[in-house]
Amino acid sequence: MARALKRRPGPEAEGLGDAGELEGAVGFWLRLAQQQDLKAFNRLFADAGITQPLYAMLLAIAARPGLRQADIGERLRMRQPNLVEPIDTLIDRGLIVRRPDPNDGRAQAIDLTPAGVALLERLRVAHGQLIASYRERLGADGYARLVDLLRTFVGR
Repeated sequence: MARALKRRPGPEAEGLGDAGELEGAVGFWLRLAQQQDLKAFNRLFADAGITQPLYAMLLAIAARPGLRQADIGERLRMRQPNLVEPIDTLIDRGLIVRRPDPNDGRAQAIDLTPAGVALLERLRVAHGQLIASYRERLGADGYARLVDLLRTFVGR
């Protein structure tokens, strides 16, 4: 005789409240979207060993060569202590280099190395394909609206 399956408690029993409330919860959908984006990103960038924060740093440095570490943190909204390890990782991999800041001898500027430039060119193509898949799924206008709404949501 087969054993009866135990019924799992519903959302109300787990303290999630009415499922309709969850369906309208921005944080819930943001988390799911972020997880989905991270999985897709990691699949594309796995061979390069580049994470989203490392890619963002490479993009920031490429956009403004000679940035100081504090400037990178400000652009990426990352605290200074959280920048040390990823910057060291990029330096150890030969993708960026620190040099004395020409405007302030006490500070250091950060630039891409030729290897960093070459890798970033490859990564941009892959990232462009990912963005294209999102635009295809949402439509170009839908994608643009989503990005604008998220910028507004985070106060940018």
